[in-house]
Amino acid sequence: MSEREPADLSDKATLFQAYVDLINSERETIWARHNALLVANSLIVGAIAISPTALWTDEWAAVGLLGAGLLISTVWLLITIHGWLLLQRHVELASSFTTTYFPHLPNPFNQTGYHRSEIWIHLLALMLISVFVLVYLGLGYVRLTSG
Repeated sequence: MSEREPADLSDKATLFQAYVDLINSERETIWARHNALLVANSLIVGAIAISPTALWTDEWAAVGLLGAGLLISTVWLLITIHGWLLLQRHVELASSFTTTYFPHLPNPFNQTGYHRSEIWIHLLALMLISVFVLVYLGLGYVRLTSG
């Protein structure tokens, strides 16, 4: 039995490393999408700022820019929420795996430290998306009420 344990432990360590790699890959994907959609929204807001008269004189330009911004922000919000939920499922799986097979080692995915920091980062990302949504809604309201 002692000959089987090291191989079994090695297999478990390899599987744990796969969980960690999956979590890191998902986190990198979340931030790559976040950065791309931040740039897209910044370009739209920049286009509005560079040519504010188009927002007030050409109705279709205003509807197009504001509609595109709201659409991109909505997609950004949904992708962000889904990505964080998926990441959290991977973390919970890795945490339970660590607790089950490596109880003598510290669990890097315990629910106190890791989970708390992830919640704050997630909330800050959602707040940033909300700022863009509010900008588009505010500009749209001003555009519609000013005639």
